[in-house]
Amino acid sequence: MMQIPLEEWRPSSTEPLLTMQRSPQELTEQFGLDFADEVDDLGDVQVAVVRGSFGTAVLLKYAYPPFLGTIVRVDAAADFEAAHRAMLAEFGLTSADLGWARRSYGLLLDVQDNARLAELLATSFEFDVTRTETTGTESVEGSDLVVLAGDFTGGRFYRVAAQEEGPILHATSEGQAGLIADSLREALQLVIGLPYWLDCLTFSAGGDLDAMAAAARHLARENPDLRSRQAEAAELLSLDVPEPDDLLARLHAAASRPIVLRDETGEYEGLFGSFSPERNERWRAID
Repeated sequence: MMQIPLEEWRPSSTEPLLTMQRSPQELTEQFGLDFADEVDDLGDVQVAVVRGSFGTAVLLKYAYPPFLGTIVRVDAAADFEAAHRAMLAEFGLTSADLGWARRSYGLLLDVQDNARLAELLATSFEFDVTRTETTGTESVEGSDLVVLAGDFTGGRFYRVAAQEEGPILHATSEGQAGLIADSLREALQLVIGLPYWLDCLTFSAGGDLDAMAAAARHLARENPDLRSRQAEAAELLSLDVPEPDDLLARLHAAASRPIVLRDETGEYEGLFGSFSPERNERWRAID
């Protein structure tokens, strides 16, 4: 990665890629970047231009809210998924270092184009991109639904948006539905990092995060052999997977947001199940 002097940079059409939580001072200390003080239509801003495997990127840190974090903009014609991966690698970032990130639809194409990855996600994590058949009557008022994948039991993963970005909704074959993630990237992080996420919702005592955490601990003990497959899937996707507790908190927040899925049979119920972990006899015996 090298820095381009601001006076030598020719501005082009750029789009925001992500925001990182690191400040210009931290980036200067870690990478020797020199930020210039400028003023644009949005106010006082510190600017640096760098070039790396992600292409050319403009780093901007505005002085006033609501612009939180250091904004990274790349060429509008860039492959955003590739640029995202390269930016994380070259700056040593994890998902915890990001405030916002643009995610392209490229992740789904990665799955569809890689036979081993598609098989792994389908057989180990119940995210099967070949199971996209639906009745065609599913709907959410005011939003488009695009089916992305299915699971073993007839459940479906939908994107709630016609464009390439949008929250992810899961509908079970038994009439429950709700949001599970804010993007495809976060949904894949969830199914890989917390493969038993649906059981955590089932044993949530009506949506209690502590109950979900208790269920997750039991389920993790029952599925120790998943770790190598989790690592392989994350590597094939170049995906940074947060800790299970973080994934659980994100799942709880997403499933708590109101949304109603309908089909020809009527409205689906929410994803939070009424059972508590104590209802599971195996777990009760262990406790």
